[in-house]
Amino acid sequence: MNITPYLMLDGNAKEAAHFYADVFDTPIESMELVKDWPQEFEGEIPQEIEDNVMHAHIKIGSTGLMLADAFPEDEYVPGTSITLMIDCKNTTEAKQLYDKLAEEGSVLFAFNETGFSPGYAQVKDKYGIDWQIVTDSPEMD
Repeated sequence: MNITPYLMLDGNAKEAAHFYADVFDTPIESMELVKDWPQEFEGEIPQEIEDNVMHAHIKIGSTGLMLADAFPEDEYVPGTSITLMIDCKNTTEAKQLYDKLAEEGSVLFAFNETGFSPGYAQVKDKYGIDWQIVTDSPEMD
């Protein structure tokens, strides 16, 4: 299991990914835009966010850093929109972590299969910390 810092930005994640890659002299491992994930929007991607970043990944030493643009309906406060992403190997482990973190907290995105993970969720734990729980997809190995 790995925990990865995940920065949520306000429409400038693409620029930020390039900036951090330059600062830390490392390549951008991957970058996918909202328009690359139509299945997550039932084929109806809002035009104003289609070029926003859905997932970007850079590696700084042995640490991964993920970035994405927050959705317009999400509350965005500069410098505080950081989540911790737990990368699990299977859905059983992911669901157990989801249940424990959601206890006395709040569910932001219920544990479910998505286009990028067989088991994904977002929760705010009882201490106000935002977590993303993602299960590795065999197709992504």
